[in-house]
Amino acid sequence: MTRKIQDQRSEGGKLSGFSSEGKPGSHRPMQEDQSKSKVAEVAHAIGGQAGITTDLNDREHLIEELKHRTAALEVANKELRRVSHYRTLFLGRMSHELRTPLTSILGFTEILLDHEQLSDTQRRFCQKIQDSGLQLQASLDQLVDLSHIEAGRTELFLQEFSLREAVRDSCAAVARLADRHEVRIDCELAPEPTTIVSDMGRLRQILYSFLAWGVSRSSAGQSVNLRTWLARPGSLNISLDDAGARIEDLARAFDPEERTGSGELPNLDELGVIIGRRLVDMLGGTVTLENLETAGARVTIELPISGEGA
Repeated sequence: MTRKIQDQRSEGGKLSGFSSEGKPGSHRPMQEDQSKSKVAEVAHAIGGQAGITTDLNDREHLIEELKHRTAALEVANKELRRVSHYRTLFLGRMSHELRTPLTSILGFTEILLDHEQLSDTQRRFCQKIQDSGLQLQASLDQLVDLSHIEAGRTELFLQEFSLREAVRDSCAAVARLADRHEVRIDCELAPEPTTIVSDMGRLRQILYSFLAWGVSRSSAGQSVNLRTWLARPGSLNISLDDAGARIEDLARAFDPEERTGSGELPNLDELGVIIGRRLVDMLGGTVTLENLETAGARVTIELPISGEGA
């Protein structure tokens, strides 16, 4: 009797611990689901920690690689500076060793041409010696200048001087080359500015380089035209027009690296305008190059100045 009462007090007459079908373990599926959920949470947590550890390892590896590459780059830069220093020393020494005998050759050649009674053949030979010596001297000057510019050792000496005299001296310096090519040089100078403040030596070198380049591009009977004007207060413009062939690639004209990369080495006059372009940059100016509609090219130089009329 007691057993029946206890059975009836159970849930719906069912014995606790048994399923509705009378099978044991009615709560086991729920426990298994909970266990699986906990295992998944633990696995996710472990996986996240593993991912963080992997990210940290990758970051440390990248930092170490960056340190190694930075150190290698510093060694390479140090080696480049050393090579550049030795090159500058070599060019300076070579220039000194060659200038001494070259000065003697040019001096004696000038004496022969001015004071000796020479036949036409002898005079032609002496002029050939003089022209070759002057060309070698110009090449040495340009190599040393380019080396100093690349090494950042070029200095500027600002002073007040006559613009007309500087242009006249530059035209006179290139007159021998123009006569040899039978090219005429025409100069048109604006009345102002009369004097400017800049580096007179560098300005002469710039004008000579671009004038010589224009002469070398022109044919016999043609002319190179130089013109100056005051674009605005404190800014001087200089244009040089030649009658040479059209320049196909204007961007490469003043870039020695582009020309060397294409297998085309610049000649003496082209090297001169490359140096001239660098000198204009040092003076804070700009250089533009364009083809003229009919024939030839125009170089326009803009330089900051100060002085009377500026």
